[in-house]
Amino acid sequence: MVTLNSSEDEMVLGRIKEYLSRDKDGRRRAVLSMFLVGGPYETRDIDEKLREQNFDVKNKGTPAMVGLMGSKTGILSVDVTGDHNMYSIKEKYKHLVKEALEDTQ
Repeated sequence: MVTLNSSEDEMVLGRIKEYLSRDKDGRRRAVLSMFLVGGPYETRDIDEKLREQNFDVKNKGTPAMVGLMGSKTGILSVDVTGDHNMYSIKEKYKHLVKEALEDTQ
């Protein structure tokens, strides 16, 4: 169990758990787990890793999912300086993502 540092942490943890509560096939968990062990990633990198885990990947599904993940939870950092957006979890939220993944198994 992670000790939350602020009401902001509690709010963000709640958002992550809510986001995961609607994870029908485990894809959201898989993407969050990817971000915890690596990154940053382009959406095509995420697609490739999901295919390796036997998820059915649709053309615009991953960009939509990552965009929703970022807007609903506020945990993603987006680097838009190159040719493609690069996504990663903000360092200050990694412990909350880990906690949410453990609590919602």
